[in-house]
Amino acid sequence: MIGFFRNGHIYIELRPRCPKCKKEFMLDLRKFLPGKAHSCHACGTIAQFDAELAERVQKLINDLEVSVREVHESIASQIAD
Repeated sequence: MIGFFRNGHIYIELRPRCPKCKKEFMLDLRKFLPGKAHSCHACGTIAQFDAELAERVQKLINDLEVSVREVHESIASQIAD
């Protein structure tokens, strides 16, 4: 898993494996959306994203972004004092 915070947004990339050919692929969690799917570049298998799980993940990412911004603002205001 790779994660970073840039321009006010959280970027988290996972490296799951295709359920069929087992090749690893990169999945940006911002693209893990309800009703979407991922097509394996190696074998073409299409993996559907679980809508309820995708909604939860997107909400958690948004909540985390808000909290990280608050940390940045808190530290910046302490330095300014």
